[in-house]
Amino acid sequence: MVYLGIWAGVKARQHTTPSDAPLSVAHGYNSSASVVNAIFLMVNMFGINTLRASRVSLKIPAIHYTIFTLVGFTYGPQQATVEHARRFTKELLYAFLTGQAISTGVALLIIPVSSRKVFFGGVIGFLQSCRGLLKTQLVFVRALEHSKMCDPRPTGDPTTDTADEDRIRADQRAIFNKKLIALKKASTGILLQGAKIRDDVIFAKRETAYGNLTETDIHHIYQFLREIMIPISGLSTIGDIAERTSQEKNLPNSATGINLEGTFQDERKEWLEMINTVHGSFDNMIQVLDESILHILISLRFMPSPATKLEDVEKGPADPRPGQTGFGDFLQQKIEEFREQRSTHLRLWAEERGLSSVFQTTTKNYTSLPTEAKPKGLSAEATAREVLASKRLHVILYMEYLLYSVSMAVLKLVRFAETKSSDGTFDKKRIIVPKLKTLVKWVRGLINGEDTDPTANVDTSAGVEPVYLGDSFQAPRDPEHLPAKTRWQVIGNYIRVIPRFLGSDSVRFGVRVTIAVMSIAVMCYVKQTHRFFVRQRVVWCLIMIAIGMNPSSGSAVFILVGNLVVTFTGMIGAYINWYIVDQKTAGVIVLFPFFLMFYFYFVAKFPRFLIPIVAGCLTHVLIIGYELQVRVIGLEAATATGQPYYPIYKLAPYRLLTVGAGVVVAYIWTIFPVPITEASVLRRDLGGSLFMLAKYLSSVTATVDLRLGDEGGDASVASSPLRRLEKMMREFLEKEVVLLNSMRQNLAFVPWEPKVGGDFPTKIYTVLVEEVQNVTNYLTIIAYASESFPTSRAKSPWLAQFASHRSSSDHESHKVTTLLALLSASLANGQALPPYLQAPTGFRISDELTSDGGTVLDLRNLNEPGFRAIAVIEVAQRCVVGSSERIVDLVRELVGELDFSHSVGNPSGSSTLLGNGAGGKERVD
Repeated sequence: MVYLGIWAGVKARQHTTPSDAPLSVAHGYNSSASVVNAIFLMVNMFGINTLRASRVSLKIPAIHYTIFTLVGFTYGPQQATVEHARRFTKELLYAFLTGQAISTGVALLIIPVSSRKVFFGGVIGFLQSCRGLLKTQLVFVRALEHSKMCDPRPTGDPTTDTADEDRIRADQRAIFNKKLIALKKASTGILLQGAKIRDDVIFAKRETAYGNLTETDIHHIYQFLREIMIPISGLSTIGDIAERTSQEKNLPNSATGINLEGTFQDERKEWLEMINTVHGSFDNMIQVLDESILHILISLRFMPSPATKLEDVEKGPADPRPGQTGFGDFLQQKIEEFREQRSTHLRLWAEERGLSSVFQTTTKNYTSLPTEAKPKGLSAEATAREVLASKRLHVILYMEYLLYSVSMAVLKLVRFAETKSSDGTFDKKRIIVPKLKTLVKWVRGLINGEDTDPTANVDTSAGVEPVYLGDSFQAPRDPEHLPAKTRWQVIGNYIRVIPRFLGSDSVRFGVRVTIAVMSIAVMCYVKQTHRFFVRQRVVWCLIMIAIGMNPSSGSAVFILVGNLVVTFTGMIGAYINWYIVDQKTAGVIVLFPFFLMFYFYFVAKFPRFLIPIVAGCLTHVLIIGYELQVRVIGLEAATATGQPYYPIYKLAPYRLLTVGAGVVVAYIWTIFPVPITEASVLRRDLGGSLFMLAKYLSSVTATVDLRLGDEGGDASVASSPLRRLEKMMREFLEKEVVLLNSMRQNLAFVPWEPKVGGDFPTKIYTVLVEEVQNVTNYLTIIAYASESFPTSRAKSPWLAQFASHRSSSDHESHKVTTLLALLSASLANGQALPPYLQAPTGFRISDELTSDGGTVLDLRNLNEPGFRAIAVIEVAQRCVVGSSERIVDLVRELVGELDFSHSVGNPSGSSTLLGNGAGGKERVD
């Protein structure tokens, strides 16, 4: 492209220059050649920056292309003949290819680090973090005795507390909060490592390597790690659930500290007994899981085998140790013992307290009964204790199920590792080539940005009745156009893609960068400033504009400050590198690599500072490189391009000045003419996140229904409704996670934005993002818990019996989906919420049982496959409702509510024609 543009400029010069023109005119400035090069520069800047904005994975190649074209088209007007143009382009290309060849050679030969090695390193770090998280979880279980669920009385209660008791309880709450923060921090680390592994596995599967594990093995390892990550990260929600349970509005008064002190102490003693038993069981199981993870690392050759110890023959055969044969059978035996031990203890604990069902006091079928229909002889205090005991039992079942799920996921990975260790996989290395399907998917992803698999909304699998799938399985509808029916309408749909693309955010960003670059590059193409542009090396100003621009103003301020600070550091580093050895060439060359190591250490340590650090490093390299170049080729050759020679003490400030001018111009064109602020991007992303959350909630609910009713077909068949729904559900989850990460990044950049007008409500947006994260976590746990339903139905008829007593018409989850969609539209468009908007309160799976299905949830069915999964879903659904209520209140605080009521005195509690005021909107009929 560069050679084409320069060649066209040379031809334009030849066609506009008289044949008898003197050499100074023929080889001097030519406006036609300048215009042609300027046009080519504009087109290339627009195209490559539009591509860079739409395909983030091409960021580094796009930067290379940008630098190449900027250098080529700014020096292009000086090329007087085709031979000059060819030689210049060839030398420029060789310079780039030489640098890339050297970097490739060093990467392959000098301490090579392959993508597979990075992935395996991430696997080791993930598994080691899992060991740490399990130990942190064990410590937190002990701290549950200090939670509000154990002691729900408020601190400073004058009716029950003395000063000493108040201080003791405050210290206990501080201990609980400290352990909870540690657990959440460990869980966040697991999620971050899981996200990194997800990125690394893509490159590891594409790589051609010489090793043991194949692409399929890498894929299986990633799938096993994903199965571990969901339940083990869900363990961090236990503290949140315990706090939510103590804060529920419908908790009876006798369970919130208003009962007698003796009764309260009995409740506390019961809870402490439960915690002690749970802690003992968890301690034994977590110790086995810790050894199991160590066994995985040894079996997959990620760690060396420990030295074998001699067994004591008199003590008999000992349990298998990590790395020894038979450890998988030992782990499976321990898991079964843990399950049986916990089931026996829970039954005894419930029988001692008269609980026949863990769901008995939480279903609408029980709580909606009139007083005279409830069991006789049951006092209000006994009812309250039953409710509290049931909720506590829910939390215990939730913890046990997640730990049991972690154990089963670890067992699968143990079995896989033992299989690979015994089938000869590690006996010899082999050349491993990626599959053709992987390469095709890679190319398709580069072209389309994502995999596209358009399918119809009717599944006509052979031998079954057609299943009509919902609208969400089709492409989104266009409110301005009906579906195409004729060939011309189909062609018209393709034509409409062009204006849609030209109106996209990527194109807008490409236009901004092009205008910013040309605002300075015009100096190169005007006769009066062309010489100044070349002499003062303004091309580096253009390079900093192109690679330093960002779509939003907050990150632009960050990059502006970062580029200036690090470029100044690079200038100081160049001075030190040059003068500390008394300008001796050998000394400069010896010190030079140490400075590069210093820069790129921070690139590896802080990848988010890549552009500023590279800018500072380039400043250092160009200053030192130019001075050494002059010494090698001589002053005359160095100034042949029209650039004067500057000693280093002048060259370094000039370089700083050009880079500084570039980042300042980039910032100006980021906020002008219309600034794209982090606040506006954050609000838009949050609105999109709520709508994506509505999609995810709807897909999770539909998936649970299909799995529970065994109506989705065989999940192993790609065309089955359940398989397609699961695929869409995973896609929604991945997009939601991307949006959450983007919102957190934008929140970090908000303080860098210029403050104009009132303050940005950072706290509200922060809490909103956290609540969206909470809902996402709980929905993921619901989906994960329902994965066991198909297997459970095959083992026992209990789950089918539960499904048969479930009312399919009572779906409160649809109301939550509608609520999230309304909140999304209101926040994205900045419009007030509809009046009387409230989150549904009955979104629980046990509420959907018919009146004759109450005995299905008796505790005698505790060991039935699927029983604990139902309890986990119940707890997670209750938390989803709680977070939805908070999201409604927070969005209402941001955008307001349609309320034209009039009140005098007390607006929050006044009565209006439509309801009871702003504090509790209820319509009076």
